[in-house]
Amino acid sequence: MIDVETTGLSPERGDRVVEIGVVYVSDHGEIQDHWSTVINPQRDVGPTRIHGLTATDVASAPTFPELAPYVLRAMRGRTTVAHNATFDLRFLAAEFMRSGVTLKDLPLSGVCTMQWSTAYLNASSRRLVDCCRASGVSLTSAHSAGADAMATAQLLGHYLKSSNYAPPWHEAAVETRAYPWPPFSGEYPELRMVRRSEARAVRSDQWLDRIVSKMPRAADARVDSYLATLEMAMTDGFLAEHEKDELVAVAVDAGLTRGLVLDLHADYLRAMAEVALEDDVVTSDERVEMDRVASMLGLRHTDVEAALEGALRAGRGRHGSSDALQNSGITLRSGDRVVFTGDMVRERGHWEELARRRGLDPGGVTKKTKVVVAADPNSLSGKAAKARTYGIPIITEGAFDRLLAEMPHA
Repeated sequence: MIDVETTGLSPERGDRVVEIGVVYVSDHGEIQDHWSTVINPQRDVGPTRIHGLTATDVASAPTFPELAPYVLRAMRGRTTVAHNATFDLRFLAAEFMRSGVTLKDLPLSGVCTMQWSTAYLNASSRRLVDCCRASGVSLTSAHSAGADAMATAQLLGHYLKSSNYAPPWHEAAVETRAYPWPPFSGEYPELRMVRRSEARAVRSDQWLDRIVSKMPRAADARVDSYLATLEMAMTDGFLAEHEKDELVAVAVDAGLTRGLVLDLHADYLRAMAEVALEDDVVTSDERVEMDRVASMLGLRHTDVEAALEGALRAGRGRHGSSDALQNSGITLRSGDRVVFTGDMVRERGHWEELARRRGLDPGGVTKKTKVVVAADPNSLSGKAAKARTYGIPIITEGAFDRLLAEMPHA
């Protein structure tokens, strides 16, 4: 289990790791050992508002080259797990290369607890803190590498238990365990660990925090990775030019089209609209803020109107539900297999009949099933357990009803 805090969003543009946390976990989710340390990035520390570290904190910390042999030893022969693994592994690969460690196969692979959260959790967003809250895991110091790694380890334990310790990421586990890490033949340097100041707190912004919590979850792991990066960039409500460039680099690396990126930015704007409408009133300050953010995201004034109107039409705001957002990225089409499980509010036969009328195929769980509709998304039923094994989203009746309404007409 690995987590890193960084000076920015893009290792390709010179951003560095400023803190690393490592937790060793057994195949049954038992925490065996852990360590973490602040790292001297040999440059400015970047967004202190996010990770809470200052130049003073890192001045006497070890550099990554000093730690590289220990990080190699931690990863060799083990399954690498992280929350938004794409982000962490890109930074680790770049740090290894800067340290003179030659890597043959890139990108590095691993198991991503953010990617699998849709199969195991009914969380309000993809963020680690929200996934932890949904699974009953305690996370008291978000954005510190040690605490985040420990929370991710416990989140993994929740997934393992839910899958009866036969998780569906077997192929990814085999691949990452077999990675051809280069041998280290020299003497291990003295392992110095510098802990962050416990007294310093990361700044919290309730308005932005609520927006991030309402950001949609996507069915595509690449999209989720981009949205997670966008969330970090927007923590201060402002996109600097270098952050825009970094987001472009992340989008290109993920193979996202310009149209899809603009759609994702529109999702962010819709999340803002939900927050603004929580009290059923959009103040002039909130409207100015939405117009400003829309401009930064490459959207127009009319897109703000559309976001607000869409939030009102969907019955969001104070009485809204996270279900519709939670299933963003899922579109039902004629011929899709859907499965129903549990003691539902409506008769199961009624749901199955509605599904057939729309050209859907109610039946049992297969690898091609699009969604499982459950009375309780945390259901431990056989159908739900099988769906988690295949990584199939499990949604509520309300969410399914909205997906039916949004189905494209033939």
